[in-house]
Amino acid sequence: LVGATMTLVSTLSVIVIAGEQSLYVGLWPLPAWSPLVPPASERLLSSAIIGIDEVCNTVSALLFSGAISGALIGGMEAMRLEERRRKIRIERASTYEEDPDLNWQAKVQELARRGFTLQALLRFYRSLGDSYMVHFDPHKHTTTDVVLGAIIPLTRDSGEAYAKVMMDGVPTRPRRMVTHAWGNLFHHLVAAIVADALGEEEYHAISDLLEHDSDTLEACLHKAGVMELTYWVCAFSVAQHQGICDSHGAPYDPVSGERHSCCPCGRTKILNTSPPTREDGKSIYCEMNKFDDMLRYLSVGDPDFSQVIAVDQRFLLFSRAWCIAEISEAYSLGLQQRLVAFSADSLADHESSLRHLKVQDMKAARPEDVQDILAKIPDKQEFNRRLQSLIFDTLIQEWKSMDNQEQMARVGRVARWHAVAQRQLLSTNHSDNGLPASGK
Repeated sequence: LVGATMTLVSTLSVIVIAGEQSLYVGLWPLPAWSPLVPPASERLLSSAIIGIDEVCNTVSALLFSGAISGALIGGMEAMRLEERRRKIRIERASTYEEDPDLNWQAKVQELARRGFTLQALLRFYRSLGDSYMVHFDPHKHTTTDVVLGAIIPLTRDSGEAYAKVMMDGVPTRPRRMVTHAWGNLFHHLVAAIVADALGEEEYHAISDLLEHDSDTLEACLHKAGVMELTYWVCAFSVAQHQGICDSHGAPYDPVSGERHSCCPCGRTKILNTSPPTREDGKSIYCEMNKFDDMLRYLSVGDPDFSQVIAVDQRFLLFSRAWCIAEISEAYSLGLQQRLVAFSADSLADHESSLRHLKVQDMKAARPEDVQDILAKIPDKQEFNRRLQSLIFDTLIQEWKSMDNQEQMARVGRVARWHAVAQRQLLSTNHSDNGLPASGK
């Protein structure tokens, strides 16, 4: 506790006394040419403002993290959970068997080679609002909107998964699978993936940077050497023209006010029970009924393969049937699972509502998906009990269970990212008021 207190005092001193100079201390220092370097005339005032703001954020993060009480116990619990996970991973990997249907297994392996790099994702994101979906609004458009307004139109001619386009047709094995809700802002999904790549547990400050100063953020990513990290996201990695591109009753675009149009590609859809099927009635060539098999295949081939749980600000993820199914399956495989939340506050605000989750209440865009998932769960009450244990005893517990040194490091990182975002926001506001952001 003494060590943690001294570290906290040191962290606060750096923030208050040095102001924005704390931005240049840490794992991913800002480049010297960054536009975030403040002009001399503004440095004192903005340093004071940001310093006070960081003190508040630091204290809030510290209180939520539990550093003041129980940090040692939390650290020991995290070690116990990690040991249990490793044992499960080894046991499940040793009993893995490929599906006896060769065509089914071939489709599983095809899906497992549709990863893409972080750099490719950011290249796609940068072109939204410019090269395609020109009305894109990061504050309004969800992942569903981006799939309907950009990904499906961009793959209309080829009919392939957009991940193949992103990687120029090169089969790419993902290191991480992202579980997310399509109702989340697409901007936040990208920010959560970036946060994961940088080892962060929160993405609110990174979200601000992604919007206002993506050049600086990408410089940090290059510095950290994570641009080639590979991910698997269903929106990109599943061929939408085999499933949902012609869905009637599509939602209205929140910016244009018009209903998203149905794709006119005319391709035959391959759904859960489309022939040919296995003996259990599942379609052999469907790409939307093999996530469990793909997870198992990827976990055996790569001991470091893991799951990223990108939690949206409204916690919609925990009400979606596929998300819960993926989380549960990854846990049963012993995969390392990282929960990335918008902020510590958002996680605390929703803890009580998570205690009332029931798999029977989960929803999905396609009713048949809910039916398939529920059919796999013979004892739903037991599943709900295990789900509660997974969320609170594993995911959230690991999110909180850091020793003092880890907690202080997290506090410092959150403070620096927040300060970067605040500095850029001040710079943007000055430019909007007719003042040069550079001070010239």
